[in-house]
Amino acid sequence: MTAEIRSFQAQTRKLLDLMIHSIYSHKEIFLRELISNASDALDKVRFEALTNPELASGEHKIKLIPDAENHTLTIVDDGIGMTYDEVVDHIGTIAKSGSEAFAEKLKGAGSDAATPDLIGQFGVGFYSAFMVARRVVLETQKQGEPEAVRWESTGDGEYSIERIPKRERGTQITLFLRDKAVETPEEAEDMPPNEQDFTSTWTLKEIVRKYSDFIAYPVVMDVEKYELEKDADGKPVEGGTSKKVMQEETLNSQKALWTRPAASIEKAEYNEFYRHVTKDWQEPSEVLHLHVEGMQEYTALLFVPGKAAFDLYSREPRRGLQLYIKRVFIAEDVAELVPEYLRFVKGLVDSSDLPLNVSREVVQQDRLVGVIKKHLTNKILGHFKEMLANDRPRYEALWKEFGTCIKEGFHYEPAQKQKLADILLLPTTHGTGLSTLKEIKERFVEGQAAYYYLTGDGREILEHAPQLEVFKKRGVEVILLGEPVDEILAGILDSYDGTDLKSAAKGELEGLPEDASAKEEKAAQGEQFAELLTRLKALLADDVADVVLSSRLTDSAACLVAGEDGMSGHLERMMRQMGQAMPAQKRVLEVNGQHAAIVALRDLADRDKQDERLKEYAEMLLDQALLAEGAPLKNPARFARRVADAMAQAANH
Repeated sequence: MTAEIRSFQAQTRKLLDLMIHSIYSHKEIFLRELISNASDALDKVRFEALTNPELASGEHKIKLIPDAENHTLTIVDDGIGMTYDEVVDHIGTIAKSGSEAFAEKLKGAGSDAATPDLIGQFGVGFYSAFMVARRVVLETQKQGEPEAVRWESTGDGEYSIERIPKRERGTQITLFLRDKAVETPEEAEDMPPNEQDFTSTWTLKEIVRKYSDFIAYPVVMDVEKYELEKDADGKPVEGGTSKKVMQEETLNSQKALWTRPAASIEKAEYNEFYRHVTKDWQEPSEVLHLHVEGMQEYTALLFVPGKAAFDLYSREPRRGLQLYIKRVFIAEDVAELVPEYLRFVKGLVDSSDLPLNVSREVVQQDRLVGVIKKHLTNKILGHFKEMLANDRPRYEALWKEFGTCIKEGFHYEPAQKQKLADILLLPTTHGTGLSTLKEIKERFVEGQAAYYYLTGDGREILEHAPQLEVFKKRGVEVILLGEPVDEILAGILDSYDGTDLKSAAKGELEGLPEDASAKEEKAAQGEQFAELLTRLKALLADDVADVVLSSRLTDSAACLVAGEDGMSGHLERMMRQMGQAMPAQKRVLEVNGQHAAIVALRDLADRDKQDERLKEYAEMLLDQALLAEGAPLKNPARFARRVADAMAQAANH
């Protein structure tokens, strides 16, 4: 029969140009699309074979045939094939989905049989071939049809179609590639994805493993191998020669582990798959295998690494999960699937509901991804809470690696603060271990009405902070928040289980048990030190908001505290280190009326309010308070000189 020349429908000349030049950022995607279509065709055969035994024959595989000499690539399958009218309908109209129509037909017929998993859209995906091919020839034979069909186009808006003699069932697509091939794998490796040699066996192997590794059918290709000379018994001949032979090799693993029931999977299989997906040589510390059905259907296979990655806290770390749609790889590192603070979680999500639209590379922006993200986040946090309750040592090991990252959740998702608070492990003044907020509350002393915390530069400095002295005296436990991220945590987590969290270095110590004698003693001291406090406030007016007697100090001479709604000194320093323009913040200098140095200053002020030494001693008190919290001094050299002078005077008396 003479070939018929037809034009594509629906202004396809412009659409095809867009398809070739704009939709995909990597030309290698074409092979994923064509393999997906072939897999669909095989799915349809298997499904229809349930009622038509004639379709049960066939190897059910997808074969790649590269031809470097003629610069072509052929993809062959023994799938369902198409009739003449189906080729016109599905290939002649861009974005006409044969797979979608097949599924709709089953749905309309009310079939009770299981609908096959169709991953392709034979339409737009098929035309990705023109990104790399100057001409495409398709030959297809449907089971039971007397003739096959040949379709050909150069992607210029027209195509030819004709009936040809009957051939084996299935479809063969031959791509006449545009660019001249490179000669070696090394050359291909150095080339950008858009310039790869698609007749190179090495290149084709890499593309299949990247995008189609878990397709249910074997993707095969004949490859050159060397075979040793063998004797009559089939054993290698000693000193014999070797020769090149072509052997069919399967390129994909077909082991979509996540599709199997979790109960049937051994730990060793999970570990092997984790290494395959992440390229991490260590074993994962946790595995979450989830299958969700209902309004949305998806499967997730998630792993928590045993060790934090070296770039976990870098400015632009690789993060996110791999995204599959019906076992076809769509994108790597899809950050939209997990929140930033869970970026250490690795693995994949395979969805049946996400649309395979014209741009699979931007499918992660679909609104359903937000639903998946929310559900995965709840599952992960729930798993961590269960670990904490049932296997504390294992959770503590996980927290040691990723606790800092998890605490970032108070910034990224404040709405999750109560769930995040449930899984916090925090250092406190109660021993050297870590405690949950629930455990800390169980240790509240009689009369204690709030949690207390202190932020600063590390646990070692915080443990000796003067602001904690009264807490230690009264047996009140204080949470030690020594990481930069803890400032965010403290600013957002204002309460837990109905109990407020209060800073040990801000405002008045409300909620702290205090006996009547301490209140009377403080009132009496107020009268004795009134003159000194007034004088110190005047001398330090440029640096502090006020000078008052302290309820916090028992051993140290002085400390600095912020107002109830003020910024902690630690947070202020952090902001300045990050280059933030911070307004000058004055804090309150608290002095200990029972300390010998403060008593001596009181006596000095009583004798002579204008004594010049008062200013020097006042500035030394402020410097000591700054040093005690790890803050820098305005003039370290002057402070060192004053300390040396004080030592000399003391030694001479």
